Amino acid sequence: MAINDLYEKSLDTDKIKIPLTKITLKEEEVEAVSEVIRSGWLIFGKNVKIFEENFARLIGVKHAIAVNSGSSGLLVALQALKVKRDDEVIVPDMSFISTGTACMYLGAKPVFVDINLKDYCIDVSKIEERINRKTRVLFPVHYWGHTAEMDKICELAQKYNLKVLEDAAEAHLSTYQGKQLAGSIGDLGIFSFTPSKPMTTGEGGMITTNDDKLAERCRKIINFGDYDKFDNRILGFNFRMQDINGALGRVQLKRLAQSINIRREIGSYYTKALSGIQGVICPVPRTETDTNYQIYPLRIDLDILRCSKEEFMQDMLDQGIHCRTYYPAFHKQGVFKELNIGNNYPNAELFEKSSFVLPIFPKLTASQKEHIVKSVKKIAERYIR
Repeated sequence: MAINDLYEKSLDTDKIKIPLTKITLKEEEVEAVSEVIRSGWLIFGKNVKIFEENFARLIGVKHAIAVNSGSSGLLVALQALKVKRDDEVIVPDMSFISTGTACMYLGAKPVFVDINLKDYCIDVSKIEERINRKTRVLFPVHYWGHTAEMDKICELAQKYNLKVLEDAAEAHLSTYQGKQLAGSIGDLGIFSFTPSKPMTTGEGGMITTNDDKLAERCRKIINFGDYDKFDNRILGFNFRMQDINGALGRVQLKRLAQSINIRREIGSYYTKALSGIQGVICPVPRTETDTNYQIYPLRIDLDILRCSKEEFMQDMLDQGIHCRTYYPAFHKQGVFKELNIGNNYPNAELFEKSSFVLPIFPKLTASQKEHIVKSVKKIAERYIR
């Protein structure tokens, strides 16, 4: 068992005074959900359709297809792109597990590429060497809500006739170079709405695209492959979003921009306050809007501090602050052990060993932010070599 697993399993929740995240729900959400329940239309109601239309308009795409989770969205998107057995999909070595496993349900193989230590997204300089005749999709992840280097990724896709699927699960309203929004650049994009995200539907996700045919195929796949009542022409699933979730999303979407503005303010506060502290490394976005600070990944410099990141997190917990890892590197996960993926991913390994995330959510108070910064500084000073 990894040290971080031990940290999480032994976590004394009574010590937590500042949680990692906290959802914001208001009376408007309660009323919206109650209205769905009173209507009796729990599926195929109006709310999902309104949510889809409003989300598509906000992101700047022609189509948004609501699903029951971001992970379902990944599987649907890959199937819509006609990924099949023995195909290969290129993904970064650092992301949530479903980014790596989604293509395996279709019999395809994830091919991992190391991350860079500048924005913690896929290292675009290492993608081309991993492309071969089996490659079908480039699958960048906008990690910590920060957009990957999409220009180079799209150039490679065009050069080798590949599709681009954006994992924008964390990247609501993040831009690429301050211009295009995440989820509007590739052939398809997916978003997640779990409670840790800038907006939530409880469980839920969204697929985005400007391609009419891909959108139509996604809509068929999420509803059993049904072209008409009991006319099932392709393999499909029941991945539809329920109208209760759609109601939550419709209301939450109204406050998304405000929520992200506050996250960016908190992220900027952290960076300004922590950048001068010896032994810690702050994330640096490409532009102010290229991340939404879905999370704030802080790294410790293992050459300067004489502690592990688990020890640092435990000391933060002793100060009442919940921190955690996001995520273990893929190449070390048992689910991929039969794929012969190797272990040459030094940046992902270093990031896993040295990074954890600080609390960040809109209701974080000034005194809480100050306590977090002071705690990081005090702990770092204690461990200076």
